[in-house]
Amino acid sequence: MIALHQVVDALEALPTTAFLVLDQGRTVLDHGTTTTPGFLASARKSVLSVLYGPAVADGTIRLDATLDELGIDDIGGLLPQERRATVRDLLTSSSGVYHPATAAAGPEDDAPARGTQPPGALFLYNNWDFNTLGTIFERCTGRPVFAALAEDLAAPLGFEDFDPARQRLLGRPDVSEHLAHHLFLSARDLGRLGTMLLQNGRWNDRQVVPASWVAESTSVQVDRGPGVQLDYGYLWWLPRILGRGSFLAIGNFGQYLLCVPPGLVIVHQRAVPDDTVLARTQGTPAPNPIDSVSPVQFMKLVRAVQAALRS
Repeated sequence: MIALHQVVDALEALPTTAFLVLDQGRTVLDHGTTTTPGFLASARKSVLSVLYGPAVADGTIRLDATLDELGIDDIGGLLPQERRATVRDLLTSSSGVYHPATAAAGPEDDAPARGTQPPGALFLYNNWDFNTLGTIFERCTGRPVFAALAEDLAAPLGFEDFDPARQRLLGRPDVSEHLAHHLFLSARDLGRLGTMLLQNGRWNDRQVVPASWVAESTSVQVDRGPGVQLDYGYLWWLPRILGRGSFLAIGNFGQYLLCVPPGLVIVHQRAVPDDTVLARTQGTPAPNPIDSVSPVQFMKLVRAVQAALRS
């Protein structure tokens, strides 16, 4: 397919490590090292959302449970208002809790002063929310996040490159007691995850994730208003340009998992050295600059793939 050769040419001009396209589970394009586990950066948060599905469905985790009910606190203490934030508020990055996060700083650097925004009032991409969701998952389920990843996703989906020893709990415990669960997965294993989600949570004859959770978590929970391209679900970005039903995980440096109904899955990865990962999570300068693949560049690749599949 000539048009796909044009996609490969575009990839060669980028610092792409792996690029995988699946359509209805069939491999359309496999470029780069798609079998090597890579750092997901913030794309990890969308995987955590998937893990939440069974626990929410069976009542182990209640979306309306507050931080106070769950006994969640942090260094220096949370404010009374912050303790009223619910699990749902954290899943939509709208908790109003602007306690410093343990790992790399991000948009929350520009957060309002603590106690000025009630829970649920303001969407602000906030690593404290995401890291604390890992703590909540482990306390409510009694299972480590990494064990759930292995047992609930890697095993039933038949991940081929999953390495339990690569997963890392990182951050600075002197800043926050809620550390970041960083994941390392290959492009082809992420492709299986995306395909399963587009099949309403089913893989072969097994319902891996409740269909109701797939629908709810990837639907608009935060309409971000005019002038933006991405709305938000439960830890998933929702690209307006691709139409309702599409959902996207985004990680720094160029980590993407895009799912477009009925069956298109596109994975892009940019390898990040371990010393850079450690530096970011410890709040220190990276040893060497890393070229990134921006969301704009990724979406150009997506459009080229879609055009090739139509030709």
